[in-house]
Amino acid sequence: MVLRRPYAFLIKHFRLIHLIITAIFGYIALQSRNIYKYLNTVIELNNNKYDANLYIKYSIIFLIIIAIVLCIIIYLLLKYKNKPRRIYLLTIVGYAITIVFFVALFGYMRGFSNEIISQKTIRFYRDTLLIVQLFQYLIILFMLIRGLGFDIKKFNFSSDAQELNATLADSEEVEINTKIDTTNITRGLHKQGREFGYYYKEFKIYIIIVLVIIVIILGYKGYNFYSDKLKVHKENDTIGDIYHITIKNSYYNITDESKYIIINFDISKLGNKEQLNAANINLVIGRDSYTPDKRACNRFTRLGMCYNQQYVSNDEKNYILTYKVDDLNIKNAYIVYDESYDKTHKLKLSPKVYQE
Repeated sequence: MVLRRPYAFLIKHFRLIHLIITAIFGYIALQSRNIYKYLNTVIELNNNKYDANLYIKYSIIFLIIIAIVLCIIIYLLLKYKNKPRRIYLLTIVGYAITIVFFVALFGYMRGFSNEIISQKTIRFYRDTLLIVQLFQYLIILFMLIRGLGFDIKKFNFSSDAQELNATLADSEEVEINTKIDTTNITRGLHKQGREFGYYYKEFKIYIIIVLVIIVIILGYKGYNFYSDKLKVHKENDTIGDIYHITIKNSYYNITDESKYIIINFDISKLGNKEQLNAANINLVIGRDSYTPDKRACNRFTRLGMCYNQQYVSNDEKNYILTYKVDDLNIKNAYIVYDESYDKTHKLKLSPKVYQE
């Protein structure tokens, strides 16, 4: 098979290719910023979670793949011309990781309408997206500079084609052997490994510092995220920092018309008397979430006094809350108490049958 070398064409359109890459990355950064702003609104206004589908755009991933392919082409050109190319390798690896992050983020956002949003989880994705945006801005700046032909070392505009020394050999016809030569492939992999080794030795201290910082940040964020997410309390544990709530017992009741779960709890609060927002104490069974049903509560006053916006003080009081449910799966029943935007408590219930 006879093909023509593409290097002369690439050198001729070197700046144009970079401007195309800049435009793609700029669009992706704009979409990233929109998603970041949306996540902030969801954190502040939980009802905005139903707009998630407006921000889930898998076309972003397709555009990143196109930009990565263009970066790979430029990388191979610079390698052929023996020019510096490390920033392109960083771009390729960085945006490959960005693809993985967006896939995870979009998968998480798809569950907004059906699941309770954990403040820890959404803030973790929000903060990670901010780091991704900072990386994007740096790469966009570099690509724009190359696209405009600006030479940072000389602080002037130069011709990339001249700097890359385009020759007739760059566009000559070459015969391509379509048979796969595993020996050459293995030799090439070893060569790339050696080059990476040289690069690591030259910048070893900087690489280690950056990796240590990344590991510390991700480790800290990951520890806080997973420790809170996986921590599940049980009945008679006291939860809450503002209101101190202790669920003493839980019950379930089945009638011909409905199914109910009732919790009996003690509550107190340091400082000024305030009213508890009972809607923040949700019953979760599987993927279904329920808020207290004030009208149904009066059926179970034998278990205690219904909480109905009474003021909570330092003196501990005992109340009940009642939940009318569709599916009574008592083995998978939890109380999720959203105390604040960034603090959520989860408690496993062990309901007993309510006997009238």
